[in-house]
Amino acid sequence: MDHRARVALLFAVGLSALVPSSARAHDFSPGVLSLVEEEPGTYRYSFSPPVDDGLDLSTELTFPAECEVSAHRLVCPGGLHGDVRFAERLDRRAQVVVLLERLDGTRVETVVGGADPVWRIEAPPSAWGWVVIGAEHVLFGFDHLAFVLGLLLVVSLGGRRSVAARIAMAVSAFTVAHSLTLALATLGQVRLPTPPVEAAIAASVLLLALEALREGPSLTRDHPWAVAFAFGLIHGLGFAAALDGLGVTSTVSTLLLFNVGVELAQLAVVAAVLMLRALLPDERLGRIGRVVACYGLGTLGVFWLIDRCVQLGS
Repeated sequence: MDHRARVALLFAVGLSALVPSSARAHDFSPGVLSLVEEEPGTYRYSFSPPVDDGLDLSTELTFPAECEVSAHRLVCPGGLHGDVRFAERLDRRAQVVVLLERLDGTRVETVVGGADPVWRIEAPPSAWGWVVIGAEHVLFGFDHLAFVLGLLLVVSLGGRRSVAARIAMAVSAFTVAHSLTLALATLGQVRLPTPPVEAAIAASVLLLALEALREGPSLTRDHPWAVAFAFGLIHGLGFAAALDGLGVTSTVSTLLLFNVGVELAQLAVVAAVLMLRALLPDERLGRIGRVVACYGLGTLGVFWLIDRCVQLGS
């Protein structure tokens, strides 16, 4: 291992030691308000406030004046109408998922944002909120973000096609694959336990870091689209687990909007990486940056893999 590689390794290990808590994926979580009508005007309810490091997410539910709350029951003699307020002031970045299931079987799945923390019950369900949650799951679900970065590193290392064509093929393959398993899983057609899926996602990050670091041709370098498709199937199950954790049954519209958010975030990451690559035309700086990035992603991949394998045995 040469001097530059040793420096890069020390940098990556030091970085992971400084931020062990932030290295865990999915540190943020939207709040969830669930209301299930058990009798006319009587609802079983539960509420979990949003969680995100560094944000003021204290919430106080205020139901319509005619409703009474007791022991996780909400009684509204004339039915649930009007507004539900989550806080007088809430961080603009906070999100609360609202799930309402009525006696007749109809179901409402909407998102309330911190900029306007009020659920207007008669208003149409939010569309933009699901897009935001999908994007956040990539941008703050760091294992998915790390996989996309690792994929771009591998794609940029050569091949018969141009880099732009290879990126387009790899990202498209990843999109098709994770969209497929996301849809199948959230619609109840595929079921896998979450811990093995999370461990496999960590392994995918480590594999890409190793492939981007070593020299010489390989299956991953020659056919990154195939690797992107294979691991995309696994990542789609991870996205589905996120929706399942929110209690979402995923109507087609919810699923599509969430996936739109995922794709927009991926495209933003790709665009940012391409801009950075254009700003570093010096080949030597590019090589050093690649080594640092590979060791950083590899360190995170090892951390996640060990952590999740331990969870498998617990």
